[in-house]
Amino acid sequence: MVEKIETLLMLLGLVGVLSVVAERLRFPFPILLVIAGLGIAFLPNLPVVKLDPELVLLIFLPPLVFSAAWNFPWEDFRANLIPIFALAVGLVLATMVGVGYAAQWLVPGMTLAVGMVLGAIVSPPDAVAANSVLKNLRVPRRLSTILEGESLINDSSGLVAYQFAVAALVTGSFSLSQAGADFVWESLGGVAFGWVVGWVVAYIHRELSDAAVQVTLTILTPYIAYLPCEHFGCSGVLAVVTAGLHLGHHAWETLSPETRLQRETIWRFIDYLLNGVVFILIGLQFPAIWAGLAGDWNPVILILLGVGISLVVVAIRFAWIFPLALLQRMLFSAIRQQERLPWRELVAASWAGMRGVVSLAAAMALPETTSTGEPFPFRQLILFLTFFVIFVTLVFQGLTLPWLMRRLRVEEPEETYLGEARARLVLMRELVEEIEQIIAAKTDEAEKASLRLWRDNYAQRAHHLQIRIESPQLQSERIFDCDMTVFPALFQKIRARLAQMRSRGEISEEMRKRIEYDFDLEDRRLHRLIGRYARSSSAGRNSQ
Repeated sequence: MVEKIETLLMLLGLVGVLSVVAERLRFPFPILLVIAGLGIAFLPNLPVVKLDPELVLLIFLPPLVFSAAWNFPWEDFRANLIPIFALAVGLVLATMVGVGYAAQWLVPGMTLAVGMVLGAIVSPPDAVAANSVLKNLRVPRRLSTILEGESLINDSSGLVAYQFAVAALVTGSFSLSQAGADFVWESLGGVAFGWVVGWVVAYIHRELSDAAVQVTLTILTPYIAYLPCEHFGCSGVLAVVTAGLHLGHHAWETLSPETRLQRETIWRFIDYLLNGVVFILIGLQFPAIWAGLAGDWNPVILILLGVGISLVVVAIRFAWIFPLALLQRMLFSAIRQQERLPWRELVAASWAGMRGVVSLAAAMALPETTSTGEPFPFRQLILFLTFFVIFVTLVFQGLTLPWLMRRLRVEEPEETYLGEARARLVLMRELVEEIEQIIAAKTDEAEKASLRLWRDNYAQRAHHLQIRIESPQLQSERIFDCDMTVFPALFQKIRARLAQMRSRGEISEEMRKRIEYDFDLEDRRLHRLIGRYARSSSAGRNSQ
């Protein structure tokens, strides 16, 4: 027990150190973790850290999927259902079949059934890896929506396909009609149960007033949706996705501002921690996987097989996306020109197919034997090929995707980012108008005076925002760098002055903490606001 705790603390420490390194080097965080995990795994005298597939599927997967669904805009999801499901379901099945036939042809003695198992395992791309690579780029909104929407659904469809493929191989029988009925039950049952969970939890949130209790409920919700659903044979992942979409869409009316702020901070930490541990665990698995093949296969043959399967996985994604886009234009000619993905974005979408921890967990969860007691055929080879595909797609595609997008000039127009500032300006002006109407209805002069102060404050902020929008010179990299340098230093001086006031007895400790909290919120607000526009401006220049 003590050894496990020490190992966990070691992993957390590595995640923290490597996150700093990734930020300094501007290197994709998950990719660095996998590479570091692979390197650390070969160091002598280190404890063996084995990835437990149940730990991934029961502990890690539900909150990660729930967080992504919560932050995904429901309107965008609904508007892009066709391409999202074409990738999340159609491409998953196409990858399973294509890899299955390729593996049967490439690996001597491998049957199509075994190849289908491998295909199902490597079929779902990993959302976290793609998002971490794309977050510093100005990705076109619709492309980002489709890729993120695909990632929400494909884990579910991939795991369902995996279950059918493994069951057919283990039992030696397969019924297409039964598989179709089971797929419908798992999918519809998962969606229905997830919606019920989302509705019930949203109702509970409305009745609660304690922010800590509400945030705790958001942490429990993915497990409330996932575990019962899996118990009754439905898709727990789809249940979590549905609940997350519902709750995220209604968060503005069910959660208080204090709860939303706390939830965002806590869930950012949860995402960071879980993703960090998961990706470093991927790299740590290679020595054990390699040892399982020792003496059975020529290393050169293994590498060639890994390269071959990886190329097939990448090629199938290209071969699916481009004809699909053409077919969509032919069948849905009413689609407006601006809603069609240009060929450059189709290339980027085809290249953004990095695999991750769900594939590795599925491979490690393969049974040791079949129903007849015989060893599961090619189990260790499937593990190796899965790791190879993950490593190649994650590292090679992940590192080249930003370069490819800059080369193709795939970026969101700057006007879209300025649109956020204009939306803020419109809302700020409406707020000022609402306050003026309230002032006009008041009769108490003291109340009017207080409201006028608030009105003047928001009117001034709106005026400053308008100046920044209308002044291109205020949107330069030099100005952003200046703002990002000046304000953190100023707020730190304010905190030091606050500490002096406390040490001199001018204010109490409780007062100091309350004042510091308010300045922390303002510091965070400015940092996020300035940083968002700085990143978008920098990304636009880098793509030129």
